[in-house]
Amino acid sequence: MKKLLVTALALSVASTAFAQARGREEKKQEEKPTKTETRSREETKQRDDRNDRRDDRDRRDSGGLRDIIILTNPIPRWPDSRWPRQDYDRLHVPRLTFVRDGVGLCTTGEAGQEPLVLRRNITLGAQSPARAPRKGRLAYVAPVNNQLALFTIADNLTRSHQLTDPKWGDADLPTWSPDDNTIAFVSHRDGNDELYTVSAGGGRPQRLTNHPGRDTQPAWSPGGKWIVFVSDRGGKPALWRIPAQGGNPTALEACPPGIPSDPTFSPDGRFLVASFEEAPGKKHLWKVDLDAKEEPRRLTTEPGDYRHPTFRPDGGKLVMSVRTASGGYALALLDFSANGLQQLTPGTLSDHSPVWW
Repeated sequence: MKKLLVTALALSVASTAFAQARGREEKKQEEKPTKTETRSREETKQRDDRNDRRDDRDRRDSGGLRDIIILTNPIPRWPDSRWPRQDYDRLHVPRLTFVRDGVGLCTTGEAGQEPLVLRRNITLGAQSPARAPRKGRLAYVAPVNNQLALFTIADNLTRSHQLTDPKWGDADLPTWSPDDNTIAFVSHRDGNDELYTVSAGGGRPQRLTNHPGRDTQPAWSPGGKWIVFVSDRGGKPALWRIPAQGGNPTALEACPPGIPSDPTFSPDGRFLVASFEEAPGKKHLWKVDLDAKEEPRRLTTEPGDYRHPTFRPDGGKLVMSVRTASGGYALALLDFSANGLQQLTPGTLSDHSPVWW
């Protein structure tokens, strides 16, 4: 009996020791990273190394320009899934995206914060940005094989999507439909500047206008019914409109004298604002009623060269580019409630084509 008790006790001790050893081994296995986790960590480290090398290359390539366009108190470097616009989000600062010649797309706040460069390796050479009304995407054009191609990019700026193939013709000056499904743009692919539309997901562009005159600078109305554009089909440059689904264009009647450019709609679609050249180097912004129910009204009072107007989504402010004494362009903000013009960027470099994005 005594022998049986000793044997049972020994077996119990051995079983406990075995269970403890097995538990320790299982814990080690749990703590040991899997192959997938190891690969993910290695890829993250490689991506961070690439980003560091890219940042160093950008600093060298820009000849020190990057020091001008980064915040005075730089925030930490951001990974691919996060970028500095989120810091503007946190501060509740309305954002403006614009073109800085020789740099690409930049972003700043409407209070004149120091501009930030967006993803330089993606947006270098980008022109004519256009904001999608609903989903936060941006359309722009960039050179591909010596031709301008149309691209879109999502809000996180991780990857751009090319919509048009340069071998079938160029693309420029995009504008979005209100439902974000279609983009209208200008192309010379048939030997003359005409308006085309293409699905925002890509596909074959469809021709919208067909005339020996030049049709350019489209602007899609917020209601989706009309596309306003600049054309010389009547003998001299003027504002015209065409049904967005196609049809016969008609000239807008109540327009001020001068050569129009850069039309943009108010958020409610009741009127549009365009730049009119009254004399060489003298351009003013005018408010134009689409249905000629009101007389046009000039919005800028001081002599200058005002271009590329765009409304803040709530319609309370208008941002534009204005020529400076140094010969470049700066961003300026017109507050309708304060009736004053505020310069947002210094204008030592050429900043233009702003959008609220």
